[in-house]
Amino acid sequence: MELVPVSCRIPVLLKKIGKDQQWLADKTELSKQRISDIVRMRTDNITIIPAATIAHYLNCTINDLFVWEWR
Repeated sequence: MELVPVSCRIPVLLKKIGKDQQWLADKTELSKQRISDIVRMRTDNITIIPAATIAHYLNCTINDLFVWEWR
C-alpha cells in the first residue's frame, strides 16, 4: 500500500486567505499553468521543493495541500 493524494486542497486554502491562483503563482514563481496542473491533479507528482514553497505561502504543511488516501 502507498499513500497517494486523491484531491487538492489548494483552492480551499487560497479562499481561506482571500487569494487566488495567480497570487500563488506570482509568490512561488511557478507558472500559472503549473499551479493549475497541481490543483487539477493533472501531474503525476509534485516534488518537495514546489510543495514546500506552496505550503509556505499558504501557511500550512505539505500534508495539508492534499487529501491523502492509502491504496
